Amino acid sequence: MFQVFAPRFRRRPLLASSFLIFASAVSAQTGALSALPAPLQLAQSPAAMAAPEDVVRRVTQDVIEIFKSDRSLTQKPDPERVLAIVNERVMPVVNFSRMTALSVGRYWNQATSEQQRQLMEAFRELLVLTYSEAVTYAPEATIQIRPGRYLPTDDEVIVRTLLQRPSKEPIPIDYRMQRTASGWKVYDFNVLGLWMVEHYRAQFAQIISARGIDGLIGVLIEKNKSLRQSRTGRP
Repeated sequence: MFQVFAPRFRRRPLLASSFLIFASAVSAQTGALSALPAPLQLAQSPAAMAAPEDVVRRVTQDVIEIFKSDRSLTQKPDPERVLAIVNERVMPVVNFSRMTALSVGRYWNQATSEQQRQLMEAFRELLVLTYSEAVTYAPEATIQIRPGRYLPTDDEVIVRTLLQRPSKEPIPIDYRMQRTASGWKVYDFNVLGLWMVEHYRAQFAQIISARGIDGLIGVLIEKNKSLRQSRTGRP
């Protein structure tokens, strides 16, 4: 029987809180992507476009401040409530369709449009349910942006940050971002040398090789049922 596992870290709770800020965000896009045509986006000139570091700084601090100001969000995390908040605040700066496609890898182009929709929906829920409990650590965190290593003309960059908490060792977290017509978008992130997309792609490839794309969808659905039961007490 195949299982899908979240990344494991020695300092998982604090790290997972960082994953949640963007993992919940990417998950929020699924409904819009599956139900609506792609929205018309107005192109921004390079001069008017916010720098990628500024995008990461603004969004992460915004989400952290929300959890700091409303402790009920951290006392008993509700995945649906967390999703609603991050949907509004973070969704515009994440390229979820690309993140899902990269996680599925070469099999993505073999999937039908309906299978792609189901994969995005199931992956969305997996990320939210996996990391929903980590919000209890968000109020303690601050983000420090590290110096960039890219050219102003680059269309893909890595934004390097440090996740900090009082009396704890800083943890490096990197975000892969892509320049789009509507601004810089996150499509992958790295904690302690582990890229999220690569982590899931290895697992997904094994499952698809044995059971096909529909098999992966089924495994994700079953995993989500188990996580939902453990998080909410509801099937």
